[in-house]
Amino acid sequence: MWFVCLSLAGTLAGCAHTLVTFDANGRPTLWQRFDQSSGAAETVGLPGIFAAADLPKRTERRVGQLQIHADFPLAGQHRLIRELDNLRVSISQQLDLPISDEPIHLYLFADLEDYQAFVRRHFPQFPARRACFVETDTTLAVFAAWQERIAEDLRHETTHGYLHAVVPGLPLWLDEGLAEFFELPEASAGLHKRHAAHLAGRLLEGTWQPQLERLEALEDAAAMSQDHYAEAWCWVHWLLRTTPERHRLLEDYLSDLRHDPAAAPLSVRLRETEGPPTVTTAAVRQHVEQIGK
Repeated sequence: MWFVCLSLAGTLAGCAHTLVTFDANGRPTLWQRFDQSSGAAETVGLPGIFAAADLPKRTERRVGQLQIHADFPLAGQHRLIRELDNLRVSISQQLDLPISDEPIHLYLFADLEDYQAFVRRHFPQFPARRACFVETDTTLAVFAAWQERIAEDLRHETTHGYLHAVVPGLPLWLDEGLAEFFELPEASAGLHKRHAAHLAGRLLEGTWQPQLERLEALEDAAAMSQDHYAEAWCWVHWLLRTTPERHRLLEDYLSDLRHDPAAAPLSVRLRETEGPPTVTTAAVRQHVEQIGK
């Protein structure tokens, strides 16, 4: 069955994921990720979208795993393209994941209005955003407008592509948490200051507590708030940047997911290594307090 997973980068942190499935007559139906959305609507058929006449194609080149299509001149050695190519190696090394050779198509529009018009024509039910990640069972693609936050958007969406090429069964919270982690410039070492400050403020207000099981229960990205995206990033940062044992725990979880999407969730593994959820919650709270100053 064909499906498509769209992540829409906008003013809110992270993405809103949607699935498009096809009925017995080949008609596409819009779904929220894993859960049918209210008011499901028909949208464009796939994979026909990848043969659309209004796709960018003035510049086409291959850089590593990236197949770039732009409607403006774009050097293959552009520093952002080099950064995105290097991101593949960074993700592989930091998560102990293999490197795939599956192409990730980047469709880049010079003009935001042209990009938004394209999305309205082909995905009329989607809200206006700056970028989106699309996945079918044969194609990984990113659509984006070349604007002032293009680097952040492309790092985020391309991270989805690199991850989905090797871990197709990634849980929603972890998919977004990793994309939020890797959307930052390499020099930041994954420290998302906006998220850290947001969560620290919520702790001071007494209106939020870290709870991994709550994130793991999320299946519909439409239900994800800024708190959810920030917390998903926070758990990833805590796992990757505190102790070697926690880092290895995440690596092992990703390795298991590659072979079995129904592998025991991370919260179960943390209970075995860290203790009851109250202990883990206290540790993550302390982490937020330290990095959110």
